[in-house]
Amino acid sequence: MKLHRRTFAKLSLLSGAGALVLPACEGSPPPTHSEAARLSPNERVIFERFAEVYIPTEGTNLRPLSEVPYLDNIDRILAFLDAPTLDEFHTGMKLFDYGSFVVGLYLARFANLSPEDRLDYIRRWHAGGETQRAIVGIIEKLVALGYWQDVEAARRVGYQGPVSDEARILKLGNAPMPIAVAEEIETP
Repeated sequence: MKLHRRTFAKLSLLSGAGALVLPACEGSPPPTHSEAARLSPNERVIFERFAEVYIPTEGTNLRPLSEVPYLDNIDRILAFLDAPTLDEFHTGMKLFDYGSFVVGLYLARFANLSPEDRLDYIRRWHAGGETQRAIVGIIEKLVALGYWQDVEAARRVGYQGPVSDEARILKLGNAPMPIAVAEEIETP
């Protein structure tokens, strides 16, 4: 196989970028299960910077991000994940943060990019490979869930609260349906 100059330059660039990104993926020893549910300070900054461009609240009737405990809500959501899944989540967050060195060649972590560059970077991940799209999709969903989980934030756009509270419907948890109702629903 003949190695051309351009191919050599591309491979050199990719291997150099890999040398920058791979140490970030190693990280510290894996946290215990109780600690793993907590967002690291770096991950909190990533989510803050992501939310600033994903849910722009300035000049709108939306509740400001500083008044919504969306990071704590995200942290509670992550508490439901098992340890191996949490480890994969933390690795994905590191890839997203340090991937800006390779994707877009910004020469800065995602958390340190300008708002315009962050938005461009997010768009590039949307158009990227499966792993990139999955990671950015998870971050988007967690930010949206964390923000809209706050009832006061939702009231700003007309949400009146749970319908079951207003109609005084009892909360039965996972109680089975009454037999009479279950018989009506059954199909042959």
